Amino acid sequence: MVWWDRRTCLAAALGAALLSGSFGGAAAQGAAGEKVVIRFTWKLKGEYAPLFVALDKGYYKAEGLDVTLSEGSGAQTVLKVVGTGQEHFAYGPAVNALQAVSQELPVKLVALYQTSTPMGVIAFPDVTLKTPKDMEGKSIAISSGETFSDMIRPFAKLNGIDIEQVKRVQLDNSARASQFLARRVDLLSVFLTNDLPKMEHVTGVKFNLLKPADFGLAVPGAALIVNTTWAEQNPELVKKVLRATAKGYADAMADPVAASQAFQKHLTIKEDPGVLERQVKATMASTNAPAGKPIGWQDETTIVKALDLLTETGSLKGRKDPGAYYTNAYLQ
Repeated sequence: MVWWDRRTCLAAALGAALLSGSFGGAAAQGAAGEKVVIRFTWKLKGEYAPLFVALDKGYYKAEGLDVTLSEGSGAQTVLKVVGTGQEHFAYGPAVNALQAVSQELPVKLVALYQTSTPMGVIAFPDVTLKTPKDMEGKSIAISSGETFSDMIRPFAKLNGIDIEQVKRVQLDNSARASQFLARRVDLLSVFLTNDLPKMEHVTGVKFNLLKPADFGLAVPGAALIVNTTWAEQNPELVKKVLRATAKGYADAMADPVAASQAFQKHLTIKEDPGVLERQVKATMASTNAPAGKPIGWQDETTIVKALDLLTETGSLKGRKDPGAYYTNAYLQ
């Protein structure tokens, strides 16, 4: 088959460029103003486009901010940096922030842009993957700080998977795609808004896809997260960041193609325009924009359901009142 004949060269190329984020450019910086760093929890990827739209269109500058958008190396690492006050803003998976709060890290969600993380588990067409139980007897590449890797045990518990029958192969994130494409592991977790469009474009393969959200693992996704104490001391600055970011999101939802073009300028290694457009469109389709509320508005029900899931699966060390995890106070 075509994908089998091409896999060796594709493995090398994608392993270096796809999940490692090495196709992403360096940090992007705005014009003069009050300096703010927003640290992504991972390398640059298409779902970050709305923030670059806000940067390029001068929305941060108009708020008197000099914003730097910087790559990260995993949610746990970045949240510790924010929690210790070394930096003030993180942009990444809300579910990791919920866990961090329960571990007494002083961080809080101030805007939630995805009420459900758009992630999936994929396999080659000849590998059965229709239900979670199909994961048993197979190997999956996992990495520290990668969302599904962090949630695989809760997912297994929810779906009666014998986790000991799933071979978890610990790999550096930069190696996960290449090992999967070389058929050294059977399964790979991906973001539907980033990895999957890239892989299907490059390989020409329509992978078997399992969506964890369809089987109970609907955990909140992209969010802006702050150092709690710092935010309380700088409320107006937080409001400015959220206002400008919301404008970037609104523009990206109105014109995903233009948003993908704006983001393309910040990539050191350019992405195929069609892939980037597909990534941004998928991101916009999953964006939390409730009617009559600011983009990023958080419904307590979403937070409580996520806490219930994490509690049920033993993924919280201690549960607090919902207000300890999130606030809409800075959204306007």
